[in-house]
Amino acid sequence: MNQHGYVVEIVDGITAKIKMQKHSACASCGKCASSTDKKDIVVEVDNTIGAKVGDFVEVNMDSVDVIKAAAIVYIIPLAALLGGTIASYCILNFIDISFNKEILSAIIGLILTSLSYLIIKNKDSKFRESRQYIPIISKVIDKINI
Repeated sequence: MNQHGYVVEIVDGITAKIKMQKHSACASCGKCASSTDKKDIVVEVDNTIGAKVGDFVEVNMDSVDVIKAAAIVYIIPLAALLGGTIASYCILNFIDISFNKEILSAIIGLILTSLSYLIIKNKDSKFRESRQYIPIISKVIDKINI
């Protein structure tokens, strides 16, 4: 997946922040922070080619990594919600709980969803260190004045 944007900040020797237009495929995976203009996003990227602030750049991220990142952020919590709700309902039905099984199983599903988000948030630093899910600046296209 190729996108274009311009460098707005150099974070460290190998990381930069770029501003680019939001792409429909990356809707809100959590790797970027929305700017004041809702069509623009600020994304942390790998800057191994040494782009400078104000450079217009092309950013690359493999489609497989985009799908993996989306699965981590969306599919795992959804599976926790549905799996927790259905499994707890079946277990409560099997042990014959007399009060409202539906509400109790929904609460258990929501608790498991919250736990899955906490686990993902806890593993965020590990994902950042691996740098697998961070887009890479592939080339500098042009310099612009900010």
